[in-house]
Amino acid sequence: MREAGGWALMGETAATDRAIVRAHHLYAKGPREEADPAWLEFFTPGELAGLEALARADLGQHERAATGAEQAVLLHGDTFARNRALYTADVAIQHAVRDQPEPEAAAEAAGRVLAYLPEVRSDRLLQSLHNVASALQRHDRVPAVADWLEEYRTTASFS
Repeated sequence: MREAGGWALMGETAATDRAIVRAHHLYAKGPREEADPAWLEFFTPGELAGLEALARADLGQHERAATGAEQAVLLHGDTFARNRALYTADVAIQHAVRDQPEPEAAAEAAGRVLAYLPEVRSDRLLQSLHNVASALQRHDRVPAVADWLEEYRTTASFS
């Protein structure tokens, strides 16, 4: 999946798709305890979906990226709060920047990101929130977006 991300950054859609298919195929084979490094235990279905979503975002496939990031959040369940928060921020950004933006959906997802702040504190999450605010700024006349931007400014001032 990291290879897919690299291809996506280079704008190589076909190579990205091949790497994604290969990653899903290898993952479906299941663990090989004798050959798998210990860190691979972290690589769950949620992480697989999340990394695919990031590759889709880098290709400008915003709808697929938003759907994949939402799937990643759901697949993580109650584990990995930081990853769920970051993927939820990705959902918000993708809804805001897609060809036909959905600012209300972006604001709803962004609101869910703010809810993680008491539990999750990381520079990466704060940067993601800043990116969400930047992406939503052009939709600030939408009431849900204006409300979220105000809540974000209030919350960010305490971060």
